[in-house]
Amino acid sequence: MRAVFVVVFITIFAPISFAIQEDSSINSMGLKLNGDSSIGFFDELDGSGVVIAVADTGIDMDHSCFRNSSNDVGSPGEYHRKVVKLNDTIDDWDSQGHQQFKHGTHIAGILACDNLDDNTEINSQSNGSRLVVQDIVGSNGWEVPDVDKLLSEASEYGAVINSWSWGDNTINYTERSRVIDLWTSENPWSLVFVAPGNNAGMMLEPSNAYNVVSVAASDAEKNASMWPSSSRGPDVNDRRGTLVSAPGINVVSAKSDGNIMSMNNGTYAMSGTSVAAPMAASFTALLQQLIEDEYGYTPSAPLLRSMLASSAEPITGLAPDSIQGYGRPSLSSFNNGLFVHDSYAVEDWVSIIQDRGGSLDNLLVNPWNGSGAAGPFLSENESWKKLLKPVSEEDLEVVLSYNVKPLDFEIDDIRLIVRTSDGRVAVDDQIGSSGYSQLFYQSVYSPLEMDSSNETTVMIRVPHTQLTGVEWVEIEVVANSISKGNAIGMLGVNGTKIGFGLTATGVEELQPNSGPTIVMNGGPSGGENYSDEVVLKLEIDDQENDGVVVAVRLVNSNYSVELEGCSTLSNSQFNITCKVDIERDLVPMKINRHDWFFEVVALDNNSSKWTGPEMTSFSTENFTIWWESPLLLDKDGWPTLEESVDNKENQTLLLGVLGVIIGVVVAASVMFRRSEDNDLNEAKPPFRSK
Repeated sequence: MRAVFVVVFITIFAPISFAIQEDSSINSMGLKLNGDSSIGFFDELDGSGVVIAVADTGIDMDHSCFRNSSNDVGSPGEYHRKVVKLNDTIDDWDSQGHQQFKHGTHIAGILACDNLDDNTEINSQSNGSRLVVQDIVGSNGWEVPDVDKLLSEASEYGAVINSWSWGDNTINYTERSRVIDLWTSENPWSLVFVAPGNNAGMMLEPSNAYNVVSVAASDAEKNASMWPSSSRGPDVNDRRGTLVSAPGINVVSAKSDGNIMSMNNGTYAMSGTSVAAPMAASFTALLQQLIEDEYGYTPSAPLLRSMLASSAEPITGLAPDSIQGYGRPSLSSFNNGLFVHDSYAVEDWVSIIQDRGGSLDNLLVNPWNGSGAAGPFLSENESWKKLLKPVSEEDLEVVLSYNVKPLDFEIDDIRLIVRTSDGRVAVDDQIGSSGYSQLFYQSVYSPLEMDSSNETTVMIRVPHTQLTGVEWVEIEVVANSISKGNAIGMLGVNGTKIGFGLTATGVEELQPNSGPTIVMNGGPSGGENYSDEVVLKLEIDDQENDGVVVAVRLVNSNYSVELEGCSTLSNSQFNITCKVDIERDLVPMKINRHDWFFEVVALDNNSSKWTGPEMTSFSTENFTIWWESPLLLDKDGWPTLEESVDNKENQTLLLGVLGVIIGVVVAASVMFRRSEDNDLNEAKPPFRSK
């Protein structure tokens, strides 16, 4: 093990205003990130199924938040109620007399407390989650192992989220910062929440690692304010540093009493970024559960970071800044349209990491090409696009996040671009003090020529007032520049490809064109028809209001009759009455048959960017026509069919449908062209066809 250089200063990382409160009635509103319980179905989220790793002073396992039952502590493991793994290499409890005694139990309570003694006031927001506890404080103080060992162990037990409320008293990008970025470049399912410190100055390591979540402290009120002592960005590399903020003032959680068999239930309050970091980690467990329950895969760190930023509600101003980051996360931000995309979506991420060897050294020599994942993984100059529909009266917000290599590599430049159906475009990193991105017309704006920052979580936000009449928005992710290694086609530190996580709100999926509906409101039944005419009544409806062309034919197993008088072009909802005059339309053909039926085809005029015209076909049941004329008598009665009706019907129907499709498409093209020519004469740019 390399020499330990961790120095933990109580005045920096331990809670300032460290007020021990024995009264369990202390306000614990800070345990609810949004301060508002009216968040719809999100109320069902409690972190169930999520494992969180916490490296700290240990855990008082006999506390009611964590023990197996009222009178049984239980042994850590797969079947323990709360602790799936206890790493006791350095120590095995949150031990009295050790440095910052009670700190770890308090943090663990914020992450996963599910109180057995009806004291639900201190229940964690992610009270359904379980823990990998890494006790890194012994009788000699803080003895933090190599951080890749902590992260490797967390991954082995299925923990994506890691909560660390400690670090060194330095603003430098240290070897530990570098190792975190190495690990997370190789393992995209590893997200570290770090307390930046409580010195009211520049954030301290390792919260300045590129791929971590550095969490500033705010109060817990609905109209929040930032805690003045919270460390902040920009960091030493001139990055924003702070990603989000979370309540960190007088947060009530579990209290260790130093007795391993007291079955205690104590509480107290702490303040500082030490508690803000696990607050944000607890919230993120709900996001992980949301993706796992709704989409069936475990979200990557880039997707979770993008969701955190997207969910955040501003505190100090509308634009993200180095003090608040994007603001304080709230599930209510997802109430009005949510779209996510994760390049790293796979069925079993743990197996992928373990099959590559599990440790950082093994991951580096066994790179992964993304096989089995959703993708895309972009090489330089490649891009990915997605069309979505804006939700009426809702602002559009798109957040992109991706992992990057350590400081000794150039930061990859992955750009986020949004285009609108009326020809405007916005690019990331251009959010003004108004909190919104500027939209420019594409004819005078080249988004990739705009300067890019070194941020790896970026946003575009457009007010709903700028989206009136916009039919669709196109989201594009462009790999503008990638720091390439020698592992061609691979991901990770030495790779040439990169994945990403993306979250969009205020949007919904564009629906495919459903095609017109055809309903028969009257017509021949399966019986015989002895009249001089046959009538078919139809109702046509197209929900997309595209305009519809309809063609009708009368068919039997030997031949068909095109009914040109029944073909029509009309609006999206209309009725058709198709009359067949037997003497006019069928004579001199052989008429008297059992196997007549109508065949109808309707084709809409959908020309959306994301879909095309759709055709619907409809056939009536077979019916009989019996018609006698002095001029044309069928002396032989019913005709003998050359082939069996069933076989001939199938062949004729197939050929007939193909013929009708071709005829309808041609007719539709002509008729729609005439109609559109008239309409387009009145259209103004940019809607004029070229």
